[in-house]
Amino acid sequence: MLAANVIGDSLTLGRQKFSRTMTEWLERTVAYFARRPDTQLVVRIHPGERYTKGPSVADVVHRALPGLDSDPSLAHIHLVTADDPVNTYDLVEIADLGLVYTTTVGMEMAISGAPVIVAGETHYRGKGFTLDPDSWETYFELLERALAAPAEHRLSREQVDRAWNYAYRFFFEYPQPFP
Repeated sequence: MLAANVIGDSLTLGRQKFSRTMTEWLERTVAYFARRPDTQLVVRIHPGERYTKGPSVADVVHRALPGLDSDPSLAHIHLVTADDPVNTYDLVEIADLGLVYTTTVGMEMAISGAPVIVAGETHYRGKGFTLDPDSWETYFELLERALAAPAEHRLSREQVDRAWNYAYRFFFEYPQPFP
C-alpha cells in the first residue's frame, strides 16, 4: 500500500531524502509496480484532497501510467481516490508493506506490524521501526526484498512497541496547548 500525502502538503516540502520531490517518488514507484504484475499495489490518495484545489496524486499516477484505467496489464494497480468510501485503516490491516513519503500513516502502519519504507525525511524516520533508504538504489533493493518475503519483514514485537511508544508521545505528549 502506498499512502500518499496531499500534493503540496507542507510536510513534504524540503523533505526529500533521495528523490527530488514526492511527485518524482510517486512516478518512479508506480512505474516500478507496472513491471510487477505479480504484486498488487494500492495507492491510497489522501482523503484531504477532497478539500484542496490543484493537482492530485491521481493526476500524477495517470500521467505516469496513462493506460491505468484500460490496460489489463495494469489491473494489479489500484487507485483509491480521496472520495472513495474506503477506510485507510482497513487497507493498513491487509497490507503486507507500506510505502510512504512523510505521511503519518507510515507510523500507524508500523504499529500494526507492517514493514514501512519511508522515502522522505519525516519525524519518525530513523526511530528503529521503519526501513529508511537513502538512495534510489537502496529504495528499490528494500522494495525487492520486502516483496520477495513479506512475512520475513514484519516488524518484531520490540519494533511494534517502539512504534506505539513513539506514536503515543507524538500524539499525546508532544502537542502543547496554544493560548
